[in-house]
Amino acid sequence: MHRILLISDGHGEDWVAAQIAHHLQRLSHAPIELLALPMVGEGHTFERLGIPIALKTRVLPSGGFTFKSSRHLWLDLRAGLTSYGSHLVHSVRSMASWADLVIAVGDILPLGLAWMTGSPYLFVGCTKSDYYTPPGRSCYFLWERVLMMPPRCLHTFTRDGITCRNLRRHRVPASYWGNPMMDGLDTTESQVPNEGTFIGLLPGSRSEEAQRNLVDMLACLPTIHAQSSDPIHFEAAISTGLGLQSFHQAAQGAGWQSLSDHLLVQDGTLVHLRTGNFNAVLLQADALLAMAGTATEQAVGLGKPVVTIPGRGPQFTQRFAQLQCQLLGESVILIEGELAERPQAVTNALWSVLGNSDQLREIRRNGHERMGVPGAAHQIADYILEQLPQPVRGGPRSRS
Repeated sequence: MHRILLISDGHGEDWVAAQIAHHLQRLSHAPIELLALPMVGEGHTFERLGIPIALKTRVLPSGGFTFKSSRHLWLDLRAGLTSYGSHLVHSVRSMASWADLVIAVGDILPLGLAWMTGSPYLFVGCTKSDYYTPPGRSCYFLWERVLMMPPRCLHTFTRDGITCRNLRRHRVPASYWGNPMMDGLDTTESQVPNEGTFIGLLPGSRSEEAQRNLVDMLACLPTIHAQSSDPIHFEAAISTGLGLQSFHQAAQGAGWQSLSDHLLVQDGTLVHLRTGNFNAVLLQADALLAMAGTATEQAVGLGKPVVTIPGRGPQFTQRFAQLQCQLLGESVILIEGELAERPQAVTNALWSVLGNSDQLREIRRNGHERMGVPGAAHQIADYILEQLPQPVRGGPRSRS
C-alpha cells in the first residue's frame, strides 16, 4: 500500500487535486491510499470522490484571501489564523512518516507544507501565471523556485505554456500538459430547452459573497430580457455547499419573488436557481455572466464568452476582475463604471458578442490557448504513478 497526501488551498485547487486523485484511482493497478488536506474550505470536492479528509479544516472570513488586503488579514487573525496555521504545520509534520509522496496544488502555502513533510513531492502550480508578468519574467519568486528544485521536488506542472517556459529558463524541472481545471466537466445532467438563448450565471462559491454577487447579477437580467426578441433562459449554478435558501432571501431583498425552490421572477424575467448543475451550465450556456474565479476560467477554456462585473469581495473585487481579464484575455468582457449604468452596459456587451461570429471564433481560439484542452489530470496522475515502485504502475500508457 502506497500512501499519497494531497494538499490544496482553495476551491479551484481542490478541483484540480480531485481530478488528479480520480485518475490515480483509475490508473493504479495496485492499492494506493489517498488522503486530502484542503487548507481552505471543507473539502466537499474530495468527499464526493470518497477521499478522506486528513483533518477538520477551518473556513476563514477572507475565504482564503488572507494576504490580499490588510482588512482580510485582520479578519483572519481575529478568527484564529495564527493558531490555525500552527495547527496545519503541526498536523502536516505528524503525517511525515505516513506519506510516501505528497502532491501540492496551488501556490507557496501547499508547496511549503509539502516541503515540511520531508517526503518527496510534486507541485501543481494552478494559481500563478506569467500572463500576469512582463515578458520573460517568472511570476514565481526565488524562494518559490528553490522549493521546486530536485531532489525533494520531483517535478512542477504549470497552468500554461508561458509559465512553464520561464521556469525552465531558471532550471526548474517543469512541464505543461494542459490545465487540470478543464478535466471533469463532462455531464449527464438534464438538458435545458434548446430554443432561444441560454445565459448562465456564476456567482462564485464563497458563502455570503456569492449571495451578494447573485444580487448584483440579477439587477442586469430584466434589461437583458427586455432587449431579447427570442426566448431566453437564465440559470444560476449554485455551489452545493451553500444551499438555495440564502440566495432566495438575498434575491427577495432586491425585489425578486420566489415562485418555487428553484425559480425567481421579477417583471416577467424568470431565473432558475439550482445546485448540482454546474457542468451543464458551463457546457450548454451560449454566454455567461460571471463573478467567480475557477468557474470563469473553466468557461473561458470551453470557448464561451464571459461578461463580468466587479464585486464587493473578499475575492471578486475590481482588482481581481482586472487581473482575471489579464490572465484570460479577450474571452472576458469586464463592465466597469456607475452602478446605475451597469445593466444597460452588460446588455450591450452580451448581445454584441453573441451577434459577432468572428469575435466568437476568436474567443474559442483564445480559450484553448489560455486554458488548454482536457486530459492533463490523466497525464499528471500517470507521471505520479511512475514515481512509485513498479507494482503500482500498470501496463504501458500513452503519454504526450
